[in-house]
Amino acid sequence: MHKSDISDPKVGSRPLVDSLKHTFVEVVWKRPWPIWIGALAFGFANILMFVFARAIGVFPQMSMWGAKLYNLAGVEVEAPFIPYPLRPLHLDVHSMINIGIILGVLIAAFLAREFKIRKDDWRGCLTGFIGGILMGFGTVITPPCNVGGFFSATMALSLSGPLMAIGLIFGAYIGGLYLKSRAQKASMQLDFASAPKGMAATVSKPSAQPYLSGVIILIIVVAVSVYMSKGMSKHAGLLVFGTVFGIIVQRSRLCFAAAFREILLNRNGSVMKAILLSLAFCTVAFTVLKSSGYKPDHFVLPAGIHTVVGGFIFGIGMVIAGGCGVGILWRSAEGYMRSWFAILGGMLSAGSWMLIYGKHVGEGWLYGKPVFLPDIFGWVGGLVAVLLFLGSFYLLIVKIEGRRNG
Repeated sequence: MHKSDISDPKVGSRPLVDSLKHTFVEVVWKRPWPIWIGALAFGFANILMFVFARAIGVFPQMSMWGAKLYNLAGVEVEAPFIPYPLRPLHLDVHSMINIGIILGVLIAAFLAREFKIRKDDWRGCLTGFIGGILMGFGTVITPPCNVGGFFSATMALSLSGPLMAIGLIFGAYIGGLYLKSRAQKASMQLDFASAPKGMAATVSKPSAQPYLSGVIILIIVVAVSVYMSKGMSKHAGLLVFGTVFGIIVQRSRLCFAAAFREILLNRNGSVMKAILLSLAFCTVAFTVLKSSGYKPDHFVLPAGIHTVVGGFIFGIGMVIAGGCGVGILWRSAEGYMRSWFAILGGMLSAGSWMLIYGKHVGEGWLYGKPVFLPDIFGWVGGLVAVLLFLGSFYLLIVKIEGRRNG
């Protein structure tokens, strides 16, 4: 070894830097994140986004997109949610969350070299479309989607959150039974004798996908800069938050549809237990913020029988479509063709609500009044009520899993 090699600090530190870089890339961008990390990160990001502007929800924006499609086709209809009026997508602040999720998933999928166009036959596309239609109707009946109506509403101390969970779990079970019967029927028709001969694995060529992630990041930086220059800081911020959510769900494979489906269908509640723990942490944080006077009415939604019914319909739809509102955005960005049709179905059904019902979401005979638990039990009582619900839900899952193990 030359003397210069010993005296040069760059030479000795280079292996360490390379090792740390390799470890970071391997752990963060190549290996799937543990599901509990994904659930906690998702919840923590929701707290921060609530402080910045609002909590997460994705389907009301898509209902506005659907209403725009009807208007472009010559059918005049208003957007079903009053806070989400018809606007160009690039000017709609709420749509920034959905667009950011798609871009975030693309960044993570490209860096992990996991993007691929996943084609489906007409039956799969039709199933996704029907699932999307059911989710769209569930969104406007509940309202809104499972992430907003269950996840955000529960931590916001709204009675509608626990009520929607009841509908979701049974709807997801019915949807799971349907998929299970289809899978069993398809397996009976397999003919392994006529299956094509497998080819030997070959070394894959260097992929350009990591470079494409850089292009997406550049697009986000430019978009954020433009919005900030025009004084549209909320647009810029929600685009960034949406990107963070997209990265989290893509790397952790956090799927709310699977979380609800697996509880009764396969007696496996591992995903839902992680979500419940995240909810408990987030509910405490939301209670502290709201009790301090910060947006106490935020995500306090109408509650009634319609909440359970809408959750039931949404639960069926999200399972047969292959993902909830966030799930179909995530999978569509990864190249799943079925999710493209699910988004279209959800947009068209939710966007037609004013034509069907004649009133906006939350108005008229169908909907109950918003119920804010602290108004009934006080701040401490409201928090305890939600934590008791989450704890009871957790223990129910443990009991169901125990029957499977037994």
